[in-house]
Amino acid sequence: MIRRILDRIVGSPTMMNWISQLTGFIHGLFITSLILIKFSTIDYSFWMLLKTLSAFGILAEAGLGRTIERSVSFFFSGASRLPKNKADFNSLNEESSTPNLPQLAQLLYTTKYIYLILSSVTIVLLASAGTAFLWNLFTQSGHSQNLWAAYFLMIFQSLILLQSIKWKSFMTGTRHLVQLYRLNTIINFVRIFGFLAILLSGRGIEYLMAYIVIEQLLAYFYMRSFMVRWFKSNDFILTRSLKLNKEIFSSLWSVSWKSGLNTWGFFFSNRGVDLIISQLKDTTLMAGFLFTTAILRFIRKVAQTAVTVKYPEVYGLMSLKRYDVLKKVMSPRIFLSICIMVIGFISFGLSGNWLLDMIGVEDKRLVPLSIFVMMSIYLVLESHALIHGTIYISTNDVPFLIPGLITGALTFFLGSLVLSRWGLPGLVLLQLVLNLANNFWYSAYLSLKLLSWPFVTYLKNVFIDGPRYWISRIAALKL
Repeated sequence: MIRRILDRIVGSPTMMNWISQLTGFIHGLFITSLILIKFSTIDYSFWMLLKTLSAFGILAEAGLGRTIERSVSFFFSGASRLPKNKADFNSLNEESSTPNLPQLAQLLYTTKYIYLILSSVTIVLLASAGTAFLWNLFTQSGHSQNLWAAYFLMIFQSLILLQSIKWKSFMTGTRHLVQLYRLNTIINFVRIFGFLAILLSGRGIEYLMAYIVIEQLLAYFYMRSFMVRWFKSNDFILTRSLKLNKEIFSSLWSVSWKSGLNTWGFFFSNRGVDLIISQLKDTTLMAGFLFTTAILRFIRKVAQTAVTVKYPEVYGLMSLKRYDVLKKVMSPRIFLSICIMVIGFISFGLSGNWLLDMIGVEDKRLVPLSIFVMMSIYLVLESHALIHGTIYISTNDVPFLIPGLITGALTFFLGSLVLSRWGLPGLVLLQLVLNLANNFWYSAYLSLKLLSWPFVTYLKNVFIDGPRYWISRIAALKL
């Protein structure tokens, strides 16, 4: 019986993803505590901003990974071609469920060419704008060689991460989520001991970044070899071709440039606040905000697992226009995701400073309650909007591009002015209000309209039928 339970857990994408998140949480619990103790406020702020800049660096990728993931899901579900826009999507009438291996291979060859170009763009972005964003901390640290070394290693890590996105998208689109989450679980588990060894030996940020570079390289080679073997197991041998399939490229480009700009808008409406905070002279306030933000985002990431694990299935259902099935799949998972977020945010808000006191950290605190509440509301609403935006983009149409760009631009450019006049509360309130005006409702409205899902019915399906679904699942387990 125990063996059967273990087999079900190891074979379940959802369970393996949560185990992956659990190992990440354990890593965060111990390693973040140690980093908070070992690092000064300058070093801690620099470490957190390196993570933000890593995300900034792969903006060159411009959301192409998600587009590739959807495209792989379409071909894996048997589609003969990719739609170029919503009208073309509506004209599709796909019925096959057999993976279209030739088109999958053509998609892979086409993306090779694209990612080679994007790598050079990433270097330019990080070497220019990235250096500018970190210059304040470089100056306050006396241009520490350790920080500069860590920064250059982060650039190299971003290049590896950029190349890994392509292979991760293929693994996700071909429904190899269990293998992907097993990899993440192993990486998170081993990282606990790797980071502990580095920190307890008194090493600095540059050694942590060197470890991450090695980790990313190993993950890249695993994902690449896995997909090559998968094609081979299906009697299809990949070549080293860099041939560009014009039809596939045209379909990718039709949505990629829009989703790419939308990704830039999303980055600055979400992470732009981090970059504004990085210019503060008060590193204690900076460290407290970045610490609070990091934990809240981690809780959100765990909560989103309930939904993100179903995205490949969602893309397949969208390609076949099986909207009724999609609604039944997503409703309980949206409910579960929101519940986990709300419970996690409340728990962290009540215990965060107490936990910091427990580990003896006095120079880093959570943000005040009013700011914490606004940040929590922002993340819940943002997550909900992302779910519906992801569903709608399956049509290869991005009508919420302009609102997203406007929100990102206003958040970033007005943020510095607001911060200097009204401080951190004003900055967080600005971010919340601007997103309420645009991003938080528009993608949900378009998604529900596309799926013919009336708002009242949607609320019932999520908040009434959703709990009933999970209660029935728990009752079935007891039996």
